[in-house]
Order: sequence, then structure tokens, then C-alpha cells
Amino acid sequence: MKVGDRVKIDFIGESATIYSGKRFTGYGVLDRVEDGRVFGRLDDGTPFSCFTADVEIIPLVDRTEEFEAFFTAQPFFKNLRFIHGDKLFDFDKGIGYRNLTVQVGYVCFCKGDGEFVLND
Repeated sequence: MKVGDRVKIDFIGESATIYSGKRFTGYGVLDRVEDGRVFGRLDDGTPFSCFTADVEIIPLVDRTEEFEAFFTAQPFFKNLRFIHGDKLFDFDKGIGYRNLTVQVGYVCFCKGDGEFVLND
């Protein structure tokens, strides 16, 4: 387990705070890992802290190749390629695509949302 890992959590908080007795469940990202505990935040922004046993690491699936093949078949691709050239699909691990249009398309593609596709 390391900082930045995507995780699924499911535990009941036991602390002297407002979160005591609250059930934490969902997906999030780890911010800190130490001494058998993890600290992170759920996708909705809720912070959490629990034992490593309460965390399941979600393996990342690389869908960039599949996405780029799909994206190049879209009617707006030629215009974007003309504007941005070879840098259109620049990708940084941990950040994503450098081009905002491509990054938004990638997120929609991964979520199965086809509404961003324009029809001629």
C-alpha cells in the first residue's frame, strides 16, 4: 500500500470525534500510510483513517490505448489534431492527459458516458 493508491473502504469509525460510530464505505484515495493505519479521502471529500485491514486496493486499468482509438474516430478529432499537433495525446502518469478536452473525454469514456460524442 502506498500514497496515491485507489482504494475501497468499509469500516465503522471508532474515535472521540463526530465520526465515532459512523460507517465509512466507498471509494477513495490514500494520502498517508504508516504504522498499520491509512489516512485518505473518499471521492466525496470525506476524510478517513482506518487500519490497513479495512482497505482493499483497487488495481488501475489502463484504457488509454482503447480510448485513443475511439477518440480518433470522432468527427472533431481532425480539428483538435490540427490545433494541437503531436501533443494532443501527451499523457503524464498521475496527472492524465495534458490537453483538457482529451482528459474530459477520457474521464467520460472510462465512466461509460457517451454524451460527449458529437454527431455531424
